[in-house]
Amino acid sequence: MKNNMDVELINIQKKFGPNIVVDNFNLQIEQGECVSFLGPSGCGKTTTLNMIAGFLEPDQGDLIIKGKRMNGVPSNKRDLGMVFQTYSLFPHMTIFENVAYGLKLRKVSKEDILKRVSKVLELVKLPNVADRYPKQLSGGQRQRIAIARALVTEPTLLLLDEPLSNLDAKLREELRDEMKRLQQEIGVTTIFVTHDQEEALYLSNRIVVLDHGKVEQIGKPWDIYNRPASEFVHTFIGKSNRMTGIVAQVQKQGLSLKSDAGFSLTAMHRDQVFTEGEQVSIYVRPEKINLCIQEQEAIGTNVVKGVVKLTSFLGAYTECEVEIGHVSVTVRIQSAQQQLSHGQTVFLEWKPEDVFVFPGKGNTR
Repeated sequence: MKNNMDVELINIQKKFGPNIVVDNFNLQIEQGECVSFLGPSGCGKTTTLNMIAGFLEPDQGDLIIKGKRMNGVPSNKRDLGMVFQTYSLFPHMTIFENVAYGLKLRKVSKEDILKRVSKVLELVKLPNVADRYPKQLSGGQRQRIAIARALVTEPTLLLLDEPLSNLDAKLREELRDEMKRLQQEIGVTTIFVTHDQEEALYLSNRIVVLDHGKVEQIGKPWDIYNRPASEFVHTFIGKSNRMTGIVAQVQKQGLSLKSDAGFSLTAMHRDQVFTEGEQVSIYVRPEKINLCIQEQEAIGTNVVKGVVKLTSFLGAYTECEVEIGHVSVTVRIQSAQQQLSHGQTVFLEWKPEDVFVFPGKGNTR
């Protein structure tokens, strides 16, 4: 194992009865990294986090933290900090007592406790709440205190189990910013469990995408979004338009496709092998489509005529639903660009490199 690796999971497997909920999980996490486990409910992300935390034991494989095998080691011997969905603060204790609790268990001196609690409350930007009780704080403040309590013991590893899920949208955004600042400032190795793709993209150095207990892809946020390893990853991360069709021709420069809606388009090769006549699923993200009012403005490789059916103003951008034959395509444009009306004829264009092609239903790869 490399010296700069804080965590290593080797062929980890976990079963609940006959069901395999985590299957052959392999991962290395470098010191100071923030890695997110991302996937739908039931994909195995929280189960994996609980194995790292010591709340569950893997049925197979090795779990290594700081070069030491942790299989069978109790949770309180793993030098971890953990923040849950619920704040889990003691209501009868002051904020100071809540944050200091882990230090008291470790028999840290009163002088050091005072210094460390004061320091971490400054860090989470709540230096003046030490004498208050949890019920006197807002939801966002309580979650910051939960993070402070996890950080005050200076853990080797910080585990976050959907800590923002119980907050409203504005608070989530604010606390997400704070968490990123804290992680960069402190540099503690962090594992973040979430089903919110935006949080994962925003906070992570790398993302592990899981589905039905299996790792679909591990990569940097940019790669997960722009170079998905599977159709599941592409559809789970971000929004995308799906069309069906066949491969009309396979050429060196790319694929010529014929959509079931009746129009042709081209796509670049992505280390995939397709055969002519093969049924495929075709994806283009809304923000990758250029909408033009005049046909002569559409000068790209893939140009299709359509009719505006619906527009939705969303502040900085507007989403337009454009009908192409019997297919509806969502296009995202800057709101300041142009005003569109129902029934208006428009022209859509997108680049071959922005088209993702996967084997269609019935094809097994």
